[in-house]
Amino acid sequence: MKSRDWIGILLAIGICTALNVIVFAVCYDAIASKGPGLSENATQILTGWGGGIIGILGAMVGYRAGAQQNGGEPPADQPKDTPP
Repeated sequence: MKSRDWIGILLAIGICTALNVIVFAVCYDAIASKGPGLSENATQILTGWGGGIIGILGAMVGYRAGAQQNGGEPPADQPKDTPP
């Protein structure tokens, strides 16, 4: 594994830890409050954080899969960067 892979894993662990704390806080607030429970804003927070984690992990896994399949080189139909 390259250093960028370790950095991606560490960032994913950090984001997942933050998500767990936020989910716990939102659920605790929904249970402990005397109001209607889970508010619309809390639902949007949970949806946004969950979608963000899936997006980051999907981008990392997709990039690694594409780079591994192509041997780390750009696809044949994509022009290489060459100076003019």
